[in-house]
Amino acid sequence: MTENKYISTKEICTRFRCSSRTIFRKMKRPERENPFPYPRIKQAGSQNLWCSKEVGIWEDKEIERTALDRFLNVQEAISAQKQTDNDPIIH
Repeated sequence: MTENKYISTKEICTRFRCSSRTIFRKMKRPERENPFPYPRIKQAGSQNLWCSKEVGIWEDKEIERTALDRFLNVQEAISAQKQTDNDPIIH
């Protein structure tokens, strides 16, 4: 049997500097927006536990996704600036 390491909601919130509410909102994202993984162990009246490996995989994908978003935003800004530079000035 494989031994999994688990991290609590509190540890996840500390790691990503966010509230548990934010984590649960990220879990509801559509698949194309890299939803946060669901907890592996749900404990009523206590902390949920997530598989640390799944959280690490999500984190790597999130870094990729946000880097791509930043790149696309820069490209859009460059295109908009070029368009502005090419527009004649009307007085």
